[in-house]
Amino acid sequence: MRVNVYRNLSPQYKGQRAWSLMAQEGPSKGKVIDIVDAVILKDVTFVVREGGRQRVLRDKQKNVHAFVQGDLVKTFPLNTLKKTATGTALAPGKDASVRVSYDPYHAGYFFREDTGRAVADAPLVVVAPAGVYAAKPSVLRGFAGLGALLGEWPTEVDPDRWNG
Repeated sequence: MRVNVYRNLSPQYKGQRAWSLMAQEGPSKGKVIDIVDAVILKDVTFVVREGGRQRVLRDKQKNVHAFVQGDLVKTFPLNTLKKTATGTALAPGKDASVRVSYDPYHAGYFFREDTGRAVADAPLVVVAPAGVYAAKPSVLRGFAGLGALLGEWPTEVDPDRWNG
């Protein structure tokens, strides 16, 4: 199932790193279907709606206009992970991922925190309590055991499809 994932800023989740999952297909399309600690997605696109970003810049008030869109692989229910859990903690491999961030006051796109370069898509992303982590393509080649960890993992993921 294809979903949009975004940080839930509702007051009831203050102090938590809750992420909302909104369905992009099926009978629940456009509705929040779950609120989780973390999620693993494949075939990801990083989306920023410029109109919403301009409202943030103008009104200095947050709104949902940026999200990680991808095919759902695995979710981690709310209150099951430490707030410090990272992408490395949820998907195996030393230096397997790079942290991806978004700040509407910085730029109109998601970017790698290590280089500042824009990132538009990635084959595998872990949205964890500590942030968003995109798997490095070179590491994906060595993730033969990832399928066993996640249950079912597609062999057709192209590790070269990465523009970060």
